[in-house]
Amino acid sequence: MRNYAIIDLMITGGLRTVEVVRANIEDMRIVGGVSVLYLQGKSRSGKKDFIKLTPEVEEAIRNYLTARGEAEADAPLFASESKRNHGQRVTTRTISGICKRAMRSSGFNSDRLTAHSLRHTAVTLALLGGQALKEVQHFASPAI
Repeated sequence: MRNYAIIDLMITGGLRTVEVVRANIEDMRIVGGVSVLYLQGKSRSGKKDFIKLTPEVEEAIRNYLTARGEAEADAPLFASESKRNHGQRVTTRTISGICKRAMRSSGFNSDRLTAHSLRHTAVTLALLGGQALKEVQHFASPAI
């Protein structure tokens, strides 16, 4: 459930691995009737930027959190399941491994495909889905 939620979030939101790692449960909020996730982007000190969550991504994350059990609001959104770091924040390396295994099991076995490839896929899907170029540029900007 965790891995599915991570990949779904990355491929629809265009997130970097570090943004997924830094996310806390409390960063999921409702703004103007829309579910969003506040992010601490690359080279940023605070969480001012946010992405809108699709209903499917929100459901995947909430299902994972329910299965995970009780956690404080300031706990990591995605927790490690390893024996050594159980319940602590996942690492960028863990997320990269999750993405790589999912790609390989789907028949995409190339050294050129990485977790960052999901970011490129998100941008491509946004453009193919009819989003305006300016919106997609903002979506993919270094601020997020």
